[in-house]
Amino acid sequence: VATATPTPAPTAAAHVPTVSAGLANLVNRYGYDPTGRFIVVDQDLQQMIIAEQGTIRLFPVSTGDPEKRTRTPAWNGYVGAYWGTFSSFGVFADEGWFLFRSNGSILIHGAPYVRDRDGNKVYQQIESIGTYPASRGCIRLKPEDSAWFSAWKPEGVPVIILPFGGGGLQL
Repeated sequence: VATATPTPAPTAAAHVPTVSAGLANLVNRYGYDPTGRFIVVDQDLQQMIIAEQGTIRLFPVSTGDPEKRTRTPAWNGYVGAYWGTFSSFGVFADEGWFLFRSNGSILIHGAPYVRDRDGNKVYQQIESIGTYPASRGCIRLKPEDSAWFSAWKPEGVPVIILPFGGGGLQL
């Protein structure tokens, strides 16, 4: 007697986050296309929203401390040149992308690190990413997220950095 070949049960479609009306309105107010590629950094939520063709990805970040002289200013413009690995304040960071100058250069980059005696990267304040502001003004990403960001080729993409105290975006 032949046995029927089982057919797989249908699976639910994975939920893909999309650009909400509120996010689209915000991006539109800055003069950017909410249906295209854009980046919004929400300092209240310590989160970066990356949008492309109506879908979004959320990344935890750490911005500058608003209580210190290392705050990340509110800003809008475009992602600039790729800096790659650079050093500043005695640490290194990978996947640096220039944004603008304000008491130094403001970039989006991977978590800062030093090297141990064996040459291994020892990340500094990585626990801050997605939790609290700890940078000197830059926007820090986790190493794996900064690698994804660079592969996404963000140069020329519009960026909006929201100020602290804005209440956070409602996605």
